[in-house]
This record gives sequence, structure tokens and C-alpha cells, in this order.
Amino acid sequence: MRNILLILFLSTLFTSCIITSEDVVIEDFSKPTVLSLDLHGETHTRKAIHLKGEVDDSVYIQMCSECFNFYLTGEIDTVFRTDFGSSDSASFYFYPYKAKSGKLNITMSAF
Repeated sequence: MRNILLILFLSTLFTSCIITSEDVVIEDFSKPTVLSLDLHGETHTRKAIHLKGEVDDSVYIQMCSECFNFYLTGEIDTVFRTDFGSSDSASFYFYPYKAKSGKLNITMSAF
């Protein structure tokens, strides 16, 4: 009986953690970009964005339209996470600000 309860608990734990992610590369710094991650109707409670690359000047990221701006410049390798609740999509906002060139690899995740 104890083994059955342990197996039931572990199977519930592993099946309840759904991770959705998508990679995007930004090389066009001429306009702001809304990055959207389709969640396929599955409910998620947290979202994250990992940025890696290099830019010639300042850019900023918003985790949501009403969130604070995270300003980044030069060589970038950072992750931002926030609480969130949705089953439709997770949006992130990229603004080139003063940057004119560079390359950013962005991984968006919801879990």
C-alpha cells in the first residue's frame, strides 16, 4: 500500500509540471517587438525569459505590458522570472531603445 501511494504521488508530481518554451533570435533593432509564447490552453503559473548575446547600446525588456523595464547593455547573459497565470499566451516586450545592432538569443519559458 505504501509503494502504491508513493508511485501515485510521484506520477502526479511529474505530470503536473508542464514546461512550454520557444527560442527566438533578434537581429533587427529598428523597432520594438512583442514576443509571444503560445501555451496551447495549458495553465502555467510562472514565466521566464533568458537573454544571451551582445548589443551595441541599451535595450530593455518588459515581462508584461505593466511591468518594470529591465535595461541591458553590452554583453548579455541573464534570466528574468515572474509569477503569472494564464492558459492562452505569455507575452514579453523587447525594446531596442538606443541599440542599433547586435544579436540576442532569447528563450521564453512558461511552467
